[in-house]
Amino acid sequence: LQISGEAQELFSVRHGPVRAARILPAPQISAQKCDNFSEKRPLLGVCKSIGSSGTSPPYCCVDLYSLRTGEMVKSIQFKTPIYDLHCNKRILVVVLQEKIAAFDSCTFTKKFFVTSCYPCPGPNMNPIALGSRWLAYAENKLIRCHQSRGGACGDNIQSYTATVISAAKTIKTGLTMVGKVVTQLTGTLPSGATEEEILAHSNMRRSPLVPGIVTIIDTETVAEGQVLVSEDSDSDGIVAHFPAHEKPICCMAFNPSGMLLVTTDTLGHDFHVFQILTHPWSSSQSAVHHLYTLHRGETEAKVQDISFSHDCRWVVVSTLRGTSHVFPINPYGGQPCVRTHMSPRVVNRMSRFQKSAGLEEIEQELTSKQGGRCSPVPGLSSSPSGSPLHGKLNSQDTYNNFTNNNPGNPRLLPLPSLTVVLPLAQIKQPMTLGTITKRTGPYLFGAGCFSIKAPCKSKPAPQISPSKSVGGEFCVAAVFGSSRSWFANNPGLKREKDQSKQFVVESLYIISCYGSLVEHVLEPRPLSTAPKISDDTPLEMMTCPRASWTLVRTPQWNELQPPFNANHPLLLAADAVQYYQYLLAGLVPPGSPGPITRHESYDSLASDHSGQEDEEWLSQVEIVTHTGPHRRLWMGPQFQFKTIHPSGQTTVISSSSSVLQSHGPSDTPQPLLDFDTDDLDLNSLRIQPVRSEPVSMPGSSRPVSDRRGVSTVIDATS
Repeated sequence: LQISGEAQELFSVRHGPVRAARILPAPQISAQKCDNFSEKRPLLGVCKSIGSSGTSPPYCCVDLYSLRTGEMVKSIQFKTPIYDLHCNKRILVVVLQEKIAAFDSCTFTKKFFVTSCYPCPGPNMNPIALGSRWLAYAENKLIRCHQSRGGACGDNIQSYTATVISAAKTIKTGLTMVGKVVTQLTGTLPSGATEEEILAHSNMRRSPLVPGIVTIIDTETVAEGQVLVSEDSDSDGIVAHFPAHEKPICCMAFNPSGMLLVTTDTLGHDFHVFQILTHPWSSSQSAVHHLYTLHRGETEAKVQDISFSHDCRWVVVSTLRGTSHVFPINPYGGQPCVRTHMSPRVVNRMSRFQKSAGLEEIEQELTSKQGGRCSPVPGLSSSPSGSPLHGKLNSQDTYNNFTNNNPGNPRLLPLPSLTVVLPLAQIKQPMTLGTITKRTGPYLFGAGCFSIKAPCKSKPAPQISPSKSVGGEFCVAAVFGSSRSWFANNPGLKREKDQSKQFVVESLYIISCYGSLVEHVLEPRPLSTAPKISDDTPLEMMTCPRASWTLVRTPQWNELQPPFNANHPLLLAADAVQYYQYLLAGLVPPGSPGPITRHESYDSLASDHSGQEDEEWLSQVEIVTHTGPHRRLWMGPQFQFKTIHPSGQTTVISSSSSVLQSHGPSDTPQPLLDFDTDDLDLNSLRIQPVRSEPVSMPGSSRPVSDRRGVSTVIDATS
């Protein structure tokens, strides 16, 4: 999508059914590790129903095509079906049933594999999350010696709806139990058994699997071959290992920095946000802080997509019903409010007022006096309350590992209290956009309304998930990005004027399986029912669809296949990224005229004439070592000023007073602040009135001369 709002098609091909496709990012290179496929990039990894060999079973091989030349550069075969592909600058991850295989992104040789994944009923058969360096997956057992400190706290939400639904489930469970007893007596499973029951049936003979456990491994330091988390294995490469949910995990995602992990379970009521704080020694010393529980609702829904904004202040979770839920969070935890989410930039955890007033220490004292660390509601101890998970976590010592692993680890702060966040907006994608003709430009909404028509009954809805062809599923994916509709709305205005008006939140783009891409504008604002607006006022959000693009292809359209010419956007982007990767690695980029720097390296600063360049460079640097305080110390609530009346008058000495450096008659320097000397004239000191004037602050509207005048009680230099 160009800035002007036009959608340009870059690549299209008809391959038959495709289960997964990813454009592989340019790999990280170094002097020791070069890219074997550099002249073929960008590469596209595809998992199709009919592989390149044609003989393998469907969806069992990954084909890597070059988008530059159009040829297939590599094919990786598997014996079992592939469910998904993930990739970053280091590895390509192939997700199979209960297995994960990772390949080096430069050579596509096998690096490591995991075989202990917990099976999920769908839509993600084997959910994983791949950050820039870490890989998270659902482990099928909890190994105590590797377990990290922390993990899931109780959710503590129990509404009336939840109680009713829970009662209904209890009745259903009772009936199911009767059915299972009958089944065991007859020794057969009924034909209409669900996947979970079949799994349970097959696992009866093996050791029981534990749902909801997450393991995070470091793809750089993990050993080659099989990654096994067991009592006997050492914890090389294991970053964290902790319980995240009680039910099987359904979907996971890292934030852009890779420090936060969002997990969802198969019920889809609550999504958990964890902060991963690692330890270089072992995963049992790492801490996993449960920062947020994002509460979606009481009905069941399967999560298909999780997306973060670039500044990690917003999370969008999309379910298979086609609804995207927008949640506000902070990367460091705490309640989202006007101060944290109404500015275009991320603010610090403590405001300047809180810092200078010393409120943080008071808060910590209060929380330590109250009960458990897990208690999400201030004032409550960590007694089992409301949520069934909360009760179990306190009764089962399996989960209560604060005492097990780290008795009084001084390195780790007390866990931050858990915050429950409700969605500020729920955006439902329409099945079809009513009055749109075939065009690549955006279709703009005037008043922000959709014209939605019911989809035709004659045309069957496309089958979405390979695992289940149940109706009612509606595939969507969401991503945050800068607005593209602004220019299309106001083509006459210059783009520079738009830059001055900063949006607090980027636009949210949601694409559906029917080929409609809609840009939604998100506008957070203070809660309208709040009596007065302060920094801590909760938020509400206005959303409106601003523009839509119809990207669905008709059979008559031509395919856009490589080889492409050199000014194709995909190739231009790949070349630019590769060029800078070479510069970062200190190598000479291919095609550049000869060695640009000494010793063919960009990082050799130790040579003879580099000093001159350094001086030039340093002259351009502005160094700010610290910023001044927002409020002077004596303005905080922990200071009190009282007037002392020794003889009915107050003596005020400032450090710039002439009396401090008074010289004797023989012009010998007197010792500073020596009040016992005879020639100190007390009458020459400035005598202040008893009542003190307010202190004038830098940046206030009063003139400078007035500021240095009589009203100064304590100089800024004292």
